[in-house]
Amino acid sequence: MFQYVLFDLDGTLTDPREGITKSVQFALAQQGISEPDLKKLEPFIGPPLKDSFMEFYGMTEEQAAQGVADYRKRFAPVGKYENRVYTGIPEMLDNLKRAGIRLAVASSKPETFVWDILKYFKLDDYFDVVTGSELDGTRSRKEEVVEEALHRLEFDGQPVSRENCAMVGDRRFDIEGGRQFHLTTVGVTYGYAAKGELEAAGADYIVKNPVQLTKLLLGEDRTSAKRQCAAGERSTPVTRQVIEGESRESAFLKTWNVLAPLIVYYVGFNLCYMVIAAGIQVSAGKGGTSQAWLYDNSVLVLSLCRMVSMIAGMSAVIPMFRKEIVDWEGSVRLPVLTVGILAVSMALGTNILFSLLHITELSKSFADVAGQQFMVPIWQGLLLFGVVSPLAEEIVFRGVIYNRLKKYFPVWVAILTSAVLFGGYHGNLVQGVYGFLLGTVIAWLYEVTGNFRIPVMFHAFANISVFLMTYDPDIAAAINTWINFLIFAIISISTLFFMGTRKKN
Repeated sequence: MFQYVLFDLDGTLTDPREGITKSVQFALAQQGISEPDLKKLEPFIGPPLKDSFMEFYGMTEEQAAQGVADYRKRFAPVGKYENRVYTGIPEMLDNLKRAGIRLAVASSKPETFVWDILKYFKLDDYFDVVTGSELDGTRSRKEEVVEEALHRLEFDGQPVSRENCAMVGDRRFDIEGGRQFHLTTVGVTYGYAAKGELEAAGADYIVKNPVQLTKLLLGEDRTSAKRQCAAGERSTPVTRQVIEGESRESAFLKTWNVLAPLIVYYVGFNLCYMVIAAGIQVSAGKGGTSQAWLYDNSVLVLSLCRMVSMIAGMSAVIPMFRKEIVDWEGSVRLPVLTVGILAVSMALGTNILFSLLHITELSKSFADVAGQQFMVPIWQGLLLFGVVSPLAEEIVFRGVIYNRLKKYFPVWVAILTSAVLFGGYHGNLVQGVYGFLLGTVIAWLYEVTGNFRIPVMFHAFANISVFLMTYDPDIAAAINTWINFLIFAIISISTLFFMGTRKKN
């Protein structure tokens, strides 16, 4: 874990695109330059403004200075508030602060503007030091800002330990500024760096979202792509390398860390179930009205027992889940409708295929489970299969198990292993194969979006669609045709292709 962390502001903590580009557009207009495309002005985000005016529009030093002055005419009263905090940043800062890490902002933006923005978004209390440039243009170079931030972080004259200090930013200027003082440099890809920019600058680590960044800074996961380079040299990529001394757990401890949430959930579930079952037996043993009601409503009672037991098992795993710093927003947004279409088409298509190939007839335990499902009241089935089961199982298998697997193995191994465990958890051949197939897709979606809501929603949509289809045997028989399977298969493939495109973008 690092003791000190310096953060860039623009493109790292907040997304200032609208405010900066519109203010640059305003400044250019004052010098007779029309630039209607704000996208072309995004390179102004990060480096000193004066340098950018000279580099991108060929201005003289005097013209660039005037451009900065005109820029501030709009940015000071309006532009600095046309901004937003990246999803997950407040949670990340809170976790780092509670861990005892001293935090600082090192921005090329004027320090007074930095303070205004942090206070506006209620982020100022997280930082021990806030450093920026001066309004007269001095201390605008990143290395000057970093040097001043390190000086201000000194405690009782003791210099900051450079090996325990990280510089985090989204542009090469942040990486180069940190490297000049031999800090560990971390590049974030959700900001405004061009492709390959952070690698070329020599970033020690590159992360794709605040959740990964939190784990890295807390020392929980340093398997993100590490770049090693000699002083003054540009680096070359080394894929998913664990730094020396990191993750020295024995094979037994790794196995235990991965399986512990499933064991805890299983024990919590069964203990609760046994307690409830014992209470039901005592009540039934007294005879009379109670016994008759329990007999007439046995399916309802058993389903309620299962639901309560799932909640008990999930509650036992929640402490592990919280330690994983799971992001409920993520870095890639997917419409709920898109997730629902993929979940329903995959779930129904797979079930239809299994039925047409008579795979469902290979497992007696699956037939017993399906038979019980028909007898559950529809409201209870929707609650059990659409809410409780998806949330509980996703917390265990994706929230904890998958996130822990990624600490020890490459992503594809973590995806497949979590899917195998998810399939095996269901206890019969048919649901095992079905669970493995959908578990693979669920883990992949979670990985590419970083959004924990996605696997929960996918799981819920899939469960509900299968429950409703199989609730009425006549409907299930009518829908089980090859043409329906092909339709669902085409929809699934098309939706996955669309999601892959969103990930790339």
